[in-house]
Amino acid sequence: MSPLPSAEPYDVFFLIYGATMVFFMQTGFALLEVGSVSIRNTKNTLFKNLLDVCCSAIAFFFFGFAFLHGKEGEFIGTSDFALGTKVFTENNVGDVDALNAQAYEYSKWFYAFAFAATSTTIVSGAVAERFKFKAYAMYSMVITALVYPVVAHWCWSRKGWASPLTAPNELLLGVGAVDYAGSGVVHVTGGLAALIACVAVGPRVGRYNRNIVMEMPMQSPVFQTIGTLFMWFSWYGFNSVATMTLSGGATVLAAKSVVTTTLSAATGGAAVMLLDHLMPNQKMEPRRMNNGVLCGLVSISGCAGMIDVWVSIIIGFVAGLVYVGASKMLVIFRVDDVVDAVPIHLFGGIWGTLAPALFITKNSYLLKYPGFPPNEIYEGKEYKAPCGLFMGCENSGNLLGANLLLLLALVLWVGLICSLTIWAIQSSMHTLRVNLNDEMKGIDASQHGGRSYTEFQTTVFTFKTRDGAQHSMEMRVRAGDAAKFAMALSEVMEGSTHNSSDSAGLAMNGSSRADKNMAYAFKEVNESNRRVSASSSDSGGSNRDQSPNRRGGSRGRQSAPGYGYWDNVRYHHDGLTDKDVAIAIPESNGTDGSRGSSGMKSERLSAGSVLDPFGDAQREDEAAAK
Repeated sequence: MSPLPSAEPYDVFFLIYGATMVFFMQTGFALLEVGSVSIRNTKNTLFKNLLDVCCSAIAFFFFGFAFLHGKEGEFIGTSDFALGTKVFTENNVGDVDALNAQAYEYSKWFYAFAFAATSTTIVSGAVAERFKFKAYAMYSMVITALVYPVVAHWCWSRKGWASPLTAPNELLLGVGAVDYAGSGVVHVTGGLAALIACVAVGPRVGRYNRNIVMEMPMQSPVFQTIGTLFMWFSWYGFNSVATMTLSGGATVLAAKSVVTTTLSAATGGAAVMLLDHLMPNQKMEPRRMNNGVLCGLVSISGCAGMIDVWVSIIIGFVAGLVYVGASKMLVIFRVDDVVDAVPIHLFGGIWGTLAPALFITKNSYLLKYPGFPPNEIYEGKEYKAPCGLFMGCENSGNLLGANLLLLLALVLWVGLICSLTIWAIQSSMHTLRVNLNDEMKGIDASQHGGRSYTEFQTTVFTFKTRDGAQHSMEMRVRAGDAAKFAMALSEVMEGSTHNSSDSAGLAMNGSSRADKNMAYAFKEVNESNRRVSASSSDSGGSNRDQSPNRRGGSRGRQSAPGYGYWDNVRYHHDGLTDKDVAIAIPESNGTDGSRGSSGMKSERLSAGSVLDPFGDAQREDEAAAK
C-alpha cells in the first residue's frame, strides 16, 4: 500500500495512529449491530464482535501477514509466518536506522491487522441473531487468515499481480489496479463473504412469511447512530493513513483524504434521506440515513486522496443511489441482512472500486506510486501514467481495465473460498444456525447466561374476561413499565371484548391491535399427561394432540390448570421455507378460572400475523379504507 518502505520515526507513529483509529472502528461496528438486533440477542452480538477481533489477531499473526506481505509470489506471500523472519527477530541495538526499519515493520503488521479485522467484522452484523458462534468463529478465521490477505497481496504488496507497486514492466496493463484504501480489497471482500453467509444460513424466523416482508424488532436507533458516528470518525484514519508515509509529498494525499471522506459521507446520507422522502410508502428512518453515510464512506475509500475534491460529492451521491437500490434488491430476493452490510460494503465497494478508474488524476497517481518512472521512460521503454476515464489523459482506459480485472478475480476468489468454507462447516456441524427454540427465545438466554438488562422483571398479570373467567399472564417487562402494561391490559380485556365473549388475548401499547413482530397467546396444560390439548374450531370440538414432543415443542413453564402464559406459542419450522405458528386461545365457560368444557380454540397463522381475537384490527382497517 505504501510507495516506498520508510524508516522515519514519524512514519512509525503515523502508522500506529492510523491503525488505532481503524481498530476503534470495531466499537462502531459493535454499537451499530447491537442497535439493529432484538434485545434478546445483545450479548450474542457483542460476543461475536469480540470473537472477531480475537480470532482475527491470532489468525493474522500466524498466517495472514505472511500471505499478505510475504516476499515471494505474485498470487500469495510465502514468508514472515508468525513474524519469524530476520527483519523481526534480529538484534539491532546500536543501529538506529535498522531499529527504525524494524519498528516500521511492526507498525505495518498492526495496521494490516486492523484492516483485516475490519473486513471480517462486516460479516457478523449481516448474519446476526441466528448464526452459531462456533461456525462463525471458523468462518471469520478463514477470512482473516486466507481470503482477505490473498486479495490484499494482489493489490498492495510489491509482488502482487495487480499491484501498482511492482516494477513498471510488470504492471497489469501497464498501470496496475488502483484501490487507494480498500473499497474492493476490504469492503467487497467482506461484503461478498457476508452475502454468501446470509444465503447459506437463511433468513431469521418471521422475516419473510408467505411472501410478506415483516419488520423485525430493533433495539435502539441511538446505538445505531452513535455507532455510525464512531465509524465515520474512524474512517479518517482508514483513508488518510492509507498513504502509509508522510514522506515524498504524501501529506497532500493524506490531507485531501479527510476532506473528500467528509463530503462523500455527508452526500451519501443526504442522498438516501432525499430518496426516502420522494419514494412512496417509505419512511425516513435514521437507520437508513446512517447506512447512506456508511455507503458513502465505503465508496470514497478507493480513491479518497487521488481525486479532485468536487468529485467526492458525485461519488457520495451515487453511493446513496447504490445503497437504496441494493437494499431493495435484497428484499426482493428474500436475503435477510440484519444491518444491510451487503448493500453498504459489497455494492458500495464495487462502486468504490470503479470510481478510481473514472476520476483519479495523473498527478495524484504519481504521488501515490513514485516508483512509476516520472519521465515515463523505464529501461528504454515508454510508460504513460494513467488517470480516470473522465479526466482526459491518454492512458485512462487501461486503468479501468485493470480495476475490472481485479474486481473479477476478487469475486471469483472470495466466492470460491467462502463457499467451500461454508460447505465444510455445514458438513462438520450439520447446521450453521442455532436451533429454533434458542432463536425464538433469544440466544442470550440459551447460550450466554440470560438476558442483558437486569432491570427486566417477571410480572404476573391477573385479569377477567367479559364472561367472568379469570386468567393470569406472565410477562417480562422493564420494572418501570409494569403499570403501563397493567393499564393497557385492563383497557383491552374490559373495554374491547364486544366482539367475543369467550376469547382471551392481548394487544400491546394500549391498543387492541397486536404487535406485528410477535404473536401473543395463552395455553392450558393438562396436568395429568403434561401435554397441550386443543379442540379445532372447525372440527366440531374434536380434540387434536399438540404434544410438545411433536414438531416445534411448546414453550413456557408448567402451571396450575386454568392459567395462561406469556409467549406460549407453538412454532413450526420447515427448514428454510415458511415458518408457521399454531396459536391456541383458551375458551372458558367457568367463572372461577377453572377450565371450561370447551377446552381450547386453535388458530394457525403465519409467523408475524396479527392475532386479533376481538376483530378490532379488521374493523380499523375497514374504517380506514372508507
